Amino acid sequence: MIQSGLGRQMSLMQGLVALYLIFLVIFFAAAPFLTLWLYAEADLSRSLLPQLIGFCLQGAFLVVVFAIYEKRTTVHGKRSHKFALRSAIGSLLRPLGRVNEGAARGGFLAPTALMQIHQDITEGGLSQGVCEELEANALKVLVSLESLSVLAAQIDAQHLEAWGAMLQAIRGMSEAHSQGETQEMVLELIDAVRDFDELYIY
Repeated sequence: MIQSGLGRQMSLMQGLVALYLIFLVIFFAAAPFLTLWLYAEADLSRSLLPQLIGFCLQGAFLVVVFAIYEKRTTVHGKRSHKFALRSAIGSLLRPLGRVNEGAARGGFLAPTALMQIHQDITEGGLSQGVCEELEANALKVLVSLESLSVLAAQIDAQHLEAWGAMLQAIRGMSEAHSQGETQEMVLELIDAVRDFDELYIY
């Protein structure tokens, strides 16, 4: 409810700013003709047109400042959402640190470390213990991760699609009936996480 109210307030503010920008465009398009007309009809020094132009320029400057601030705030919020999503997935992937302890010490959640772990799993597979732990973790956190889809949707469609791919792999891990199926889903999850990491926030 709070996010919905904030969204409506921001939509109203954006609408007002858009109307003001339309007014500025119309005014500056008509300003040269008004200037010529007033110059022909009366003394320009006694006209309010210069003051009105100055007022509009100040307003345009404030609109630009507001737009820059809103853009920075929006990008910061999206990055915070992405960090929260990535951290939630990271807790699920922690058992993979036993696949490559060197990568784990260097921060196995990093894209380069995940690439190394992906290669190690492809070449050597996963132990039964790691598979069972990953399956249990997937079953435990799946519902909570699905509820975080709203954060991915607030970033953009590409992040939501990548998040959906991760959820699909996690769901497959929770429903796996063999060690081979679990390993396949883990590899798909790592690929989806790497795709998620590579997405840029505009």
